[in-house]
Amino acid sequence: MEIAGLHPEIDERLVDDVDTANGLGFIGSPTILIDGVDPFANAQAVPSLSCRLYPTDLGLQGAPTVESIVEALRR
Repeated sequence: MEIAGLHPEIDERLVDDVDTANGLGFIGSPTILIDGVDPFANAQAVPSLSCRLYPTDLGLQGAPTVESIVEALRR
């Protein structure tokens, strides 16, 4: 798959228990990790099985924008 000239490897995981959430640093669905790091996490976030909201120019949304993801991939 190509996204903005990048070729990221995408690995989806089901996180259905607290131990897995803690091990992955999963702070709500969806969590996107790049090289094992959540580029959208804030310092107060704790692992949990919950829904997650992301700040965007349109207010809080259920996922980061494509532009935000591309920017995080390029870093």
